[in-house]
Amino acid sequence: MEKNEILNSDWAVRRNAAGNPNTPVDTLVELSKDSHCDVRRSAAGNPNTPGYTPSDEEFIITETYVVIKGTNHLWYKHNYPNVAPFYTCGCFCGSREQLISRIYSIDNLSIDPAVRMRILNVLDRKFEEIFGR
Repeated sequence: MEKNEILNSDWAVRRNAAGNPNTPVDTLVELSKDSHCDVRRSAAGNPNTPGYTPSDEEFIITETYVVIKGTNHLWYKHNYPNVAPFYTCGCFCGSREQLISRIYSIDNLSIDPAVRMRILNVLDRKFEEIFGR
């Protein structure tokens, strides 16, 4: 979409564009001033928005998992021998691919998917740092 198409779309389209790392910087600047608070919040969380500052995430680390606070629940990534790492969050339990599918499913569009993807990516980086996988 072109910049004007994005800016003239409904708030959900603007919110998703604001969270997309491929959105051009000049469009992100405009979206960071949007009238809708969810659009502004999504733009503020986009690392490509000028003035972006990462939030300090708090983790819980044990011998078998890493936890981060998500949007509604704590998100766990589990590390057990001879089992591929898997995630639990609320009533969800499954692989990264299944979690991403859930993030973008129709029943979860009330919360910006970009916000959830940032949480997932931070969790994955910390898990890699701790468990090396």
